[in-house]
Amino acid sequence: MDAENINGYNLYNMLASGLAALSKRYKEVDLLNVFPVPDGDTGTNMFHTLSAAVEEAAAHNTSSVGKIAKAASQGALMGARGNSGVILSQLLRGFAQALIDKETITAKDFSRALVEGVNIAVKAVMKPVEGTILTVAREASKTAVREANKNQPLKQVLLETCKTAESTLMNTPDLLPVLKEARVVDAGGMGWLIILQGFYAWFSGDSKWISEREQYHSEENTNKAPDFEYPYCTEILFKLGNTDCEGLKEKLMVYGDSLLTAASDGLFKVHIHTDCPQEVLGICLKYGSLSKVKIENMNQQAVRKEYEMPKKPFGIISVASGEGITKIMKSLGADDIISGGQSMNPSISQILEKVKKLNTDTVIILPNNSNIILSAKQVPEMTGKTVHVIPTRTIAEGVAALLSASPEMKPSQVVDVMVSAAKSIKTGEVTYAVRDTTINGIEIKEGNSIGLFEDKVTVGDNLNDTVIKLLDKMIFPDCEVCTIYFGEMTDKYEAEQLASEISERFPEIDVELLDGGQPVYYYIISVE
Repeated sequence: MDAENINGYNLYNMLASGLAALSKRYKEVDLLNVFPVPDGDTGTNMFHTLSAAVEEAAAHNTSSVGKIAKAASQGALMGARGNSGVILSQLLRGFAQALIDKETITAKDFSRALVEGVNIAVKAVMKPVEGTILTVAREASKTAVREANKNQPLKQVLLETCKTAESTLMNTPDLLPVLKEARVVDAGGMGWLIILQGFYAWFSGDSKWISEREQYHSEENTNKAPDFEYPYCTEILFKLGNTDCEGLKEKLMVYGDSLLTAASDGLFKVHIHTDCPQEVLGICLKYGSLSKVKIENMNQQAVRKEYEMPKKPFGIISVASGEGITKIMKSLGADDIISGGQSMNPSISQILEKVKKLNTDTVIILPNNSNIILSAKQVPEMTGKTVHVIPTRTIAEGVAALLSASPEMKPSQVVDVMVSAAKSIKTGEVTYAVRDTTINGIEIKEGNSIGLFEDKVTVGDNLNDTVIKLLDKMIFPDCEVCTIYFGEMTDKYEAEQLASEISERFPEIDVELLDGGQPVYYYIISVE
């Protein structure tokens, strides 16, 4: 397609095509890790984020580019997962801001929107680093502007933009040493290149990238079907008239399901789930005078359901993975748990929904993973509540923060105490390598057990040896307690044997062993 002016339907199809391209290759992006651990979720996070953007755009049946771009931006923000997802949402946010109020756009408009996307995304990152998705997006947008200023059609602009994105991606290892040592390109940059290639594929008619979803060709109805076939929970109480209620139940059965009827002392009650409550009311009116009517939309109830709890001065939401970790955090005072962690980053909308549900005006969030902190930090400006994000990077830091809190404290005091407690402990994690690589000069083979502490990697001859070598780096003379959370991949007996070995090796340290049940990591270890 070489149209001079792009409308909202065109833009939606480009986004859908970008999603289709990413859906085929996001696992490939996941494998591009700078550390050889199974936390490869960059592609997955970008896929979920773009999926939410396309889904929201699909709900807006309009030819307006500005409205489609805005809808995609809002969808991406609510669906953003992990750092890569948040950055992608900001690229789309800036893109939308540049196109606001535009019905159609030219190649020049599109290229300027790409530039604004980069500007907004850079502001969202505390310390932008060269050699990442931001570098790829920036250089690609420069090419887009240059080609558009030559009055090239958008198809040609996108082709050259993809070429620059690809060449910049190939150069990321020279800009970021950790990529070069691991012999990979930047994962986020790869994801953005694939999305841009999806945009171009729609123009070129390359069907292998086109989304399986039906494309817009006309102003068709895109409203979603309700979750419930009969969404209105209808309850009617009426006084019986001169006629009895014989045959009423049979008449109502055709209007829905979950039908219940009861009669007592001249009153008759009807309960039914229906999609036409007005018809049910009309039939009941023929049998008597209405006393009480209640009609509730169950779809809205499913979204807006609130906890029936007394309002608290503050509430705590903690991210956790593993049944044991979840139980521990709840026992320490977490009001609600978000399931997630390494390779399972919750979206911004999931975090926001938990914040809304808590019956308090002040909420404290414990992300407990460095890849969730940025997502959590987007929430405060999206709600009328006061939201504090404690930048906990690990499960162990989250537990320490919870241990330090007390319900009697003022919210501001709790935040200060939690931040201090999280900083006071050291966390080590033991997992396995998913591929051969070299990190900090250490050669690692696929399947090796590896220990992670302060961005450094430890490799032992076996699992227990890896743990001991890791603790050699973590334990200092003033350390008193070592807490070990064993995961779902670890046998309890083997964990107990390891705890005994650690006690013998470090007799001055009190060792506590807990069943965390966490995925990904054999052990999560805290030292304080």
